[in-house]
Amino acid sequence: MNKHKFDISKINNLADENPYKLVEMAEKEYEAQLMEIANEISVHGQKIVLISGPSSAGKTTSSFRLAVELRKLGIESHTLNMDNFFLDMDTLPLRDDGKPDIEGICALDVETLRKCFREILQKGKTKTPQFDFATHKRKSEWVDCELKGHEIIIMEGIHALNPKIVEGLELDKIYKIYLCCEDNFVCGRKTILYPRQLRLLRRMARDERDRGCSIEQTIEMWEEVCRGEDKNITPFKNSADYHLKTIHCYEPLLYKQLLLDKFQKMAHIGQVAAFLEKFKYCSTIDPKILPQNSLIREFVGGLKLE
Repeated sequence: MNKHKFDISKINNLADENPYKLVEMAEKEYEAQLMEIANEISVHGQKIVLISGPSSAGKTTSSFRLAVELRKLGIESHTLNMDNFFLDMDTLPLRDDGKPDIEGICALDVETLRKCFREILQKGKTKTPQFDFATHKRKSEWVDCELKGHEIIIMEGIHALNPKIVEGLELDKIYKIYLCCEDNFVCGRKTILYPRQLRLLRRMARDERDRGCSIEQTIEMWEEVCRGEDKNITPFKNSADYHLKTIHCYEPLLYKQLLLDKFQKMAHIGQVAAFLEKFKYCSTIDPKILPQNSLIREFVGGLKLE
C-alpha cells in the first residue's frame, strides 16, 4: 500500500480471505512504531514525553501503549494530566460568542506547567496542581510527583506540542510525538474517505456509546472541532520528533459493520448520506476479532489495557 493511501479494494479482498490476518497486520504496524519510539527514548534518555494530535487520533490509548513498551525496556512512566493545569474558568478570556475560551492555550497555566517541567528535569521531582471540573477551579491541594532512576513523564493533550510550554527548557530531554491521521482510502483513482472523515466516524462510534452524545450532535460539533485543531494543533505538528500513524487500514470496514443500520435510518442528514455512499465501497469485519488492547477499541468499545 502506498504512503498516505489505502486501496480499499485490496483491503476488502484481504478481509474476505482472512480478516484475522488483516487485523493482525494493521496492529503490528502500529505496535512497531511504538517499539521504535520506546527504543529512541531508551537510547537518548529523554525524561518528558509530550503527545498531541487531533480529535479522535487515539491519544489516550497511545500514551498507555507507549508506557507498556517503555516498561519492557525497564523504563517506568508517570502520567501527568494536562487538564490539571487549567486556569479557573472565570478567569478565561471570552470568545466572540461570549463563551470562555476553554480550548486555546490561554486556558492553560503555562507558567506553572513550565515550572513543573523545569523542576522535574533539574531535581527529578515537583508538585502539580489538581483541577476540579465540578467547580471549574483549581483545588487547594497539590500532588507530589517524583521520578526515580530511569522513570519518565508522559503527558498528552491538544497543546502538548505548543512551543510555549517548553520555552526555556532543556529540549534534548523532551521527546515530542504527533499522532498522525493523514491516510486517504482510495478505490482506483477515486478518494472515497479522507482522514478527517475517518476520525469523525471514530468519534461518532465512541461518543454515542461512552459520552451520551448522539450522532447528530457529533456532526453538529465537528466543524468547530476541526477549527480548533487547525488553530491549536496542526501548526505545531512538524516540531514533533516522531509522527505516529494511528489509522488502521481495516477501519472503514469496521465502522460500516457498526454504523450502517443506524445511518440508514438517518439518511436525510447530508453527512450521513455521504457516508452511506462511501460504505458501498467497503466490505465489513466483526469488531469481536480486534485484540482487546487495540487502539481502535478506544472508539468501538471493549478496550482492556494491561
